[in-house]
Amino acid sequence: MTRSPSPGAPAGTAPSVLFVAPDRTRADAVAAALDRHDVSVTVEFDLGAALDRIDDRTVDCLLVPRQFGQHTAADVVALVRDRHPEVPVVLLGPDKAGDDGDGGGGDADPLAADAAVYRFSDDVDSISYDRLADRVRAAVARYRSSQAQRTERDIVSRLERRIQRTERKITSLHGVAMRLASASDADDIYEETVEAAERILNLDICFAFEAEADRFVPRAQSSTPTDRELRPVPKDAGAMGETFRTGESHRAVDMELHAFGRPEFGDYRSGLSVAIGSFGVFQAVSEQTGAFDEIDLELAELLVAHTNAALQRLNFERRLRVERDQYAALFENSADCIIDSEFVDGESVIRAVNPAFEATFGYDESEVVGRAIDDVVAPDDRREEAAKLTEMVRAGDFVQTEVRRRTADGEKDFLLRSVPVGENTIYAVYTDITARRDVEREVEAQNRRLDEFTSVVSHDLRNPLSVATGHLDIAREEVDNDHLAAVARAHDRMNALTEELLVLARQGTDAFATTSVSLAETAERCWENVETGDATLVVASDRTVVADAGRLHQLFENLMRNSVEHGSTGSRIPSDDAVEHGSTGNRTVSGDAVEHGPQSETGSTDGGDDAEDAANAEDAANAEDAVDDGDRLTVTVGALDDGFYVEDDGAGVPPELRSRIFDSGFSTGTAGIGFGLTIVSNVADAHGWTVSVGESDAGGARFEFTGVESEP
Repeated sequence: MTRSPSPGAPAGTAPSVLFVAPDRTRADAVAAALDRHDVSVTVEFDLGAALDRIDDRTVDCLLVPRQFGQHTAADVVALVRDRHPEVPVVLLGPDKAGDDGDGGGGDADPLAADAAVYRFSDDVDSISYDRLADRVRAAVARYRSSQAQRTERDIVSRLERRIQRTERKITSLHGVAMRLASASDADDIYEETVEAAERILNLDICFAFEAEADRFVPRAQSSTPTDRELRPVPKDAGAMGETFRTGESHRAVDMELHAFGRPEFGDYRSGLSVAIGSFGVFQAVSEQTGAFDEIDLELAELLVAHTNAALQRLNFERRLRVERDQYAALFENSADCIIDSEFVDGESVIRAVNPAFEATFGYDESEVVGRAIDDVVAPDDRREEAAKLTEMVRAGDFVQTEVRRRTADGEKDFLLRSVPVGENTIYAVYTDITARRDVEREVEAQNRRLDEFTSVVSHDLRNPLSVATGHLDIAREEVDNDHLAAVARAHDRMNALTEELLVLARQGTDAFATTSVSLAETAERCWENVETGDATLVVASDRTVVADAGRLHQLFENLMRNSVEHGSTGSRIPSDDAVEHGSTGNRTVSGDAVEHGPQSETGSTDGGDDAEDAANAEDAANAEDAVDDGDRLTVTVGALDDGFYVEDDGAGVPPELRSRIFDSGFSTGTAGIGFGLTIVSNVADAHGWTVSVGESDAGGARFEFTGVESEP
């Protein structure tokens, strides 16, 4: 027997005929003849077996003789129609009444109303198989067309029903979206999502997981129990981790074949995995393979999109509340004066003021709310300026400027800043800078007085001093008198005082520019500019520091002058690292130390700090002559880990005076004017250095400067 295609097969497929034969001879003859005409024939001798074969839907047409045993054609057709109303039946052979071979039966024919019954009246012994094959093919073609139409109608009907169900689900999801939009808690949102997936989308087993730092935590699950208890899942686990990481949804037809394997919480065969934005993952699972199609996935994505929107809205509202609370706290507790205003008809109208405004401006909130800011605080002579600022703020420009505004106690200076906090709302922030501006005005006045002072010192005092010095030189050429020497010394002190006063006055106004400076070169140059007598300079180590070269010169010259003028002629401890030479012009290098004798007797005219005033020049000269090589003063310059030092082996500074030594005007000598070490301290402060005074190993004074920036 031959198996044919199912009903509704393509038009070119050979018909499959089931021949219910009365005997073997006829069966073989008919089957062989139809096979030669491309009609596949299957033979059955049992009517019951034939009906079962039709049930298998492997038959396109039934070929039945007019008489089958005791059963007539009408009996056979009736049995077939009880189970298969549309399968075509071809009746083979003439009926009892006889007909023309192609016509139907009479009005009394019980088969006349059955359009799927075809009569072929040729006798079995004289059949025209060409005509029979044509009759079979025509019946099968009509049957197949009818079945195709039925199948198409069934598909359309199913699709229409599916579309209607989908539309109903989408409509129901809109209601879910409205409920999610009104939820005030994340737990409610997750619960509503899972409940909707179960009730509307018919996803019987589903879950919502929330993402934490390194794991997913279950937040809601459907009412259908899972195989295992839901527990936190690692952040990189399976489909859940991949879905969250990429944001792409996944549909597993068979989890055995899925790249990310089965869920962590049960033995399921298929599933859906959809990311809830940056908040977590929604999943639905089934014990059946292929339980979800693309429409299920799309509906789940639609539901989860509503969930994500609700969580984003909740998160935004939470941040908004925090920001609003922060704004409120800032507004209420700020030390600055803040006006909350909005633009009305081009004017910035006050809506509220903070306590700082009430305290500083002296106006109660009830007095100013509803009024334009400029009407309340802008002085009459500054209304035009205030109007321009208001227009700038209204145009969206950021305003930060100093203004003068009216308060209940008079006008004050403020720093005004505009802070937009909404589409039409502006915070006007006023910082009271009255005290600072008063100080700045006072400093400006002091600077003007200082300029006047330096002008007097540099011109009005120097000029008469130069005249007096010139006349003194002429007098000393004509008269030899000890009183004239005292006048000369007084002139020298006046000149030194003038120079140091100018240095102090200009320290705050001179340009300050740092550069790389060598300690050794600076020390050598400064030593040449200072009147050092027979003292010796030792550079124990060198370093390149970042400093203002001119001010570093001031520092070294004043320290060296201080050491020379206050050095004792008593015994001193010589340096271990250097061979010292006090003779003029000698320079010896030993290891890292460089020693210098005095280079010039015509050094700077700057006065020294705390110098002992000799009774007269002759006594001072005699005292210097009395000093032998063992009593010569040594000044040493060297580097520290974070700075440098200048020390000597002189008399040193008593501990009880070290805290006062940098005070302006402080001096321990009768001739000192007390400004030299003040200059040193000011130079250190200008660089951000720390200066301290102590005792050197030889018992002299040691000045250390730390916090100094160095270069390799």
